Amino acid sequence: MLILGHFARESVRDFFRVTFPAQKTSDRPRDDRVRLEAAVTFILRSIEQGNGRASSKAYKVGKGWLPPYRETTGYIIPTLLDVAEYLKRPDLALTAERMGEWLSEVQEPTGGFIEHDLRQDTKPIVFNTGQILHGFNALILRRGRRDLVPHARRAGDFLVSSADETGSFVRNEHYDMAHAYNVRSAWALLTLGRLLGEKAYENVALANADWTVAQQTANGFFLKNIFQPGRNANTHGIAYVLQGLLEIHCISGRETYLTAVRRTAERIVSVYGTKRRLASEIGENWEFLSTHLCLTGYAQLAIVYFRLYGLEGNKRYLNAGLNLLDDVAATQDVTSLERPYDGGIKGSLPIYGRYAPLQYPNWATKFFIDALLAKQGALNGSTERFPLQLSAG
Repeated sequence: MLILGHFARESVRDFFRVTFPAQKTSDRPRDDRVRLEAAVTFILRSIEQGNGRASSKAYKVGKGWLPPYRETTGYIIPTLLDVAEYLKRPDLALTAERMGEWLSEVQEPTGGFIEHDLRQDTKPIVFNTGQILHGFNALILRRGRRDLVPHARRAGDFLVSSADETGSFVRNEHYDMAHAYNVRSAWALLTLGRLLGEKAYENVALANADWTVAQQTANGFFLKNIFQPGRNANTHGIAYVLQGLLEIHCISGRETYLTAVRRTAERIVSVYGTKRRLASEIGENWEFLSTHLCLTGYAQLAIVYFRLYGLEGNKRYLNAGLNLLDDVAATQDVTSLERPYDGGIKGSLPIYGRYAPLQYPNWATKFFIDALLAKQGALNGSTERFPLQLSAG
């Protein structure tokens, strides 16, 4: 009853946060270090649910911790390595290694990954595999885990086998439909191609980035970017596309991808600046199709803006990133770290919104951590990402 009472109160607060957004976030007191450590505490608590080797998908109101999520366990690995270095916490790097070992044990013979624990998928999926490949790549490059190279290679082969001649991933897809957000998997494939000197990986990854750019309309919207039939595009998926293209630009040096990211980023700055919020669900003309917000998408977009600022020095991008991150930070509860959801980030604002309703997803908090670190990089003048040797040129 205490938990339900808490969430009833939080729902009321969320309603007013969405209905009456703050006009100035720059004056809001914030302590990034406290927020970062609280978010890390939540992530570690989610990993405890997987015996220290896998991260629970989310904490859900009325149900508790959900089963481990392979996809997000994979891309939480680079986050733990980043924060291990930033906070000087070698234990976090060891946890990341255990997660990579677990993922290597559950890999399918084809090289892909099936989400057995959460749902009874019948086939491995491109996006899941790509996000787990991010984890393998990070451990190989930054922790010297050469034993994971065969697993990374098998994942890379699976991704290549799933693409057609245009670079679109047309096989092993959710709902058997192409998704523009899979360019985030192409980013992992390109990284692996550079790491292993495999041109086949690089060629497919760049072809996929080209295909993704071809889905962009004149106003910056990306077609073929919904998660399932009958749904709307959302800021979470849009941010996946932007980050994938931006990081592929940084590795390849191809200006086409940066131009595409900039076009969408400018439109979002305009919409957000006018309405002071971004609905979770967006139409092809950037009309709002929902009343709730996706906090995950906000954190991801903040990362993109911080990276753009680091590359181009445009203070409009820095301010957009700071405002979006402040909006997410304002929803994080750091008054206590005793409750299981403390330090975590909700899926939706309000918490009962359509995106991951009544949940604190592990990936929302993961991207919040990434955004906090990206903010520090932007303010300190850093334009690099790990691994440095994969930068363009």
